[in-house]
Amino acid sequence: MVFRAEVIGCGIGGACAALAMAKVGGRVHVYEKSALTAEVGGWVTLGPAASTALDQIGLGEKVRAAGFPVVSVSTVDTRTGRAKSFARTEPGHRWSSIHVWRKDLLALLRERLEQEDIPCDYGTGGDPSERTGDLLVGADGARSATRRLLGNPQEPTYTGQMIRYGHCPVPVSGLPTGVLHFWSHSEGVAGYVGDDRDGSFWFSRRNADSGAASTDPDVFLAALRATQVVEVLERSEVSAPIALYELEPEGRWHNADTVLIGDAAHAVSPSAGRGATSAIEDAIVLAKALRRANSIAAALESYTEIRRPIAQATYRPGSRRQAPRVSPADLQL
Repeated sequence: MVFRAEVIGCGIGGACAALAMAKVGGRVHVYEKSALTAEVGGWVTLGPAASTALDQIGLGEKVRAAGFPVVSVSTVDTRTGRAKSFARTEPGHRWSSIHVWRKDLLALLRERLEQEDIPCDYGTGGDPSERTGDLLVGADGARSATRRLLGNPQEPTYTGQMIRYGHCPVPVSGLPTGVLHFWSHSEGVAGYVGDDRDGSFWFSRRNADSGAASTDPDVFLAALRATQVVEVLERSEVSAPIALYELEPEGRWHNADTVLIGDAAHAVSPSAGRGATSAIEDAIVLAKALRRANSIAAALESYTEIRRPIAQATYRPGSRRQAPRVSPADLQL
């Protein structure tokens, strides 16, 4: 099926969607409100399925080289002393999780758009109400204008937690590299992962009554000072406290020619560890649905039927609902 598609947003999900749709016959145009040279901070840990999906658009190897593998997770409940660990792999997927700077991931995606001659207008968000193609893809984040255009009233809600991030150019000497460490406590969770090349990445997430709470920034570091991470804290570049929001994956995700992906449809707190991975999966599943269906409307219906249960299970990790496993076959274009 040959179609013309417009993508609102050139973040991780939007760029992946543009590349995947072009691979299955779409003529794609992307609109991004920020400038190409805009500074992008932070990092992401991609799940094994994301690496499989990135292989489909020819970027898996480059992303793996830009980041470093996270092979396992170690958790400690500091209240009880209970500890456990598990591998950061998934059945059927070749690669483990990958930790990568967000700016490096976006740079690779946007470079690939140029290589594939997919136009992206930076510095303009595009107006979803003035679409001219056969398909409009809203990848415009948790405050999505495309979602409002669809008549979906969902809005992000505060999670009850705030977070600070930090980075130091050297890893913590007392902790193994490539292992994601979590220390839970009565007020939240602290975490760390390190690499010999890329150094230390840590965070501290704490309960706060409101997203505007004036919590003493040093309070966030207390949980980390009780761990081996204390040795790099004074040498770390530290973010300001950030309020965390999430978007319940309900309401309308599509109509006959418009669809939401990524945070525009389902934004989760970093505690779920699924935000970027889910956006990449969305992009590939959408393109696959467009390749297989006999109409855009049918493709969007199929995409939503596949992806909404996964988003719902991710949004409610404490429920008995189990997230359907995303297999390599699900991500094969």
